Amino acid sequence: MIHLANILIAAEDSALAQELLQKIRRHGYDGRAVTSLDAALATVQQEHPDIVLATETLIGGTAVGLAMTLRKTAGCAEIPICLAAATRSVEIKQQALSAGIDDVLFPPLDEIKLVARLRPLVRLAIMRSELHQRAQTARRFGVDVLEEIPVNTTPTGYPLLVVGPEGASLSNMLSGARLSFASDPFVADDLLSRNNFDAAILVPDANPEPYLDLCAQARNNPRLFNLPVLIVSDLGRIGEEVAYHHGASGFFANPVNPLELQTSVLSQVRRQQARWSVRRALAETLQASTRDAETGVYARSFLDAYLMDRVKFSGAHGRNLSIMFFCVPDIEGVRLHFGEAQARHLRLQVSQWITGLLRGEDVTARYAENEFCVVLPDTPKSEAEVVMHRIAGVLAYTDFAVKDVYQPVKIWARVGSADLLPDDSVSTLTTRARANIV
Repeated sequence: MIHLANILIAAEDSALAQELLQKIRRHGYDGRAVTSLDAALATVQQEHPDIVLATETLIGGTAVGLAMTLRKTAGCAEIPICLAAATRSVEIKQQALSAGIDDVLFPPLDEIKLVARLRPLVRLAIMRSELHQRAQTARRFGVDVLEEIPVNTTPTGYPLLVVGPEGASLSNMLSGARLSFASDPFVADDLLSRNNFDAAILVPDANPEPYLDLCAQARNNPRLFNLPVLIVSDLGRIGEEVAYHHGASGFFANPVNPLELQTSVLSQVRRQQARWSVRRALAETLQASTRDAETGVYARSFLDAYLMDRVKFSGAHGRNLSIMFFCVPDIEGVRLHFGEAQARHLRLQVSQWITGLLRGEDVTARYAENEFCVVLPDTPKSEAEVVMHRIAGVLAYTDFAVKDVYQPVKIWARVGSADLLPDDSVSTLTTRARANIV
């Protein structure tokens, strides 16, 4: 069975555990439920779930105790942990942060909020899984990268963007941050395009729609896809359900509790810094022995080896895997009319555009002379095709400036995709994707 992620639910109340299990299954996740601390520890060590979702109390222990043990257990320390609290309590949130818990959900625990808050933890787990897979392949090419990413438990001086005319009122609550302020979402959009932030806080004014649009746009931007976005608002302006529907990472109703906001920001920043570290480690697998010298993306030899590992892993664990191809015949036309150097220059630019429009965990490789293959781990075909057509559209509407060609160069990318099916091999998967090129 194909699923988006495997989630272990640990709850003393078995009825609640089953209720949570049914909620996540309705959104493409899978998992199992346990009721005791010992069962949770044993299951994590045996099955290595993508996420642990635990209630405050377990038979024989607590979620905080579970987290403290897992953070010291080899092979389990990186697994994201989410705590479903019984009551709203700043003290619980502070304890969770100290224990290494990644997020705390306060009641009411409705389905929209549950899935919205689990989604970024799933992405982090997927990025870490991809790092292990890609590092495994890279070692066969003589490239060693650090797979165990240390977590900065007490981040300070982190870049934080606060958006809205009332944002300055939060300054005293965010003393550990390096603050930047944007008076409105339009100024914020410009700052986000030119800077890297560890999180953003939106404080909507009387017209909340531009703030919600900014949040939704971030979720559709490959560079900002994982950016934590917290919304602080009067309930009369934005409701919690609306905030999560637009991609918010957290919601706080005014008047906000300073300690609750501080601990939430710290946990989000800690998670984002872990993502930056994983992205850097993934980038380090792209070395001379794994890189196509002409385009700078992964070489065909690396792609073939990587796909062998990825297909095997995804098939064995019931995980989504999609690939897509970009064939650019216009590059050959440039070669015939202007020369080999100009064709190489255009080919390099196309590879850079494709890579720049993808997430850090996606793999771009040169498959043939003017053809590129992109691998999207843990991604359903429906989502992959949205990405594929968006990239094809950007390429089609881009005027490429090619060296010594004194006119804009337009291209049209032919594209095709496929997802991993049961009993697929690398050959059948790639053959099916290329047969779909139109």
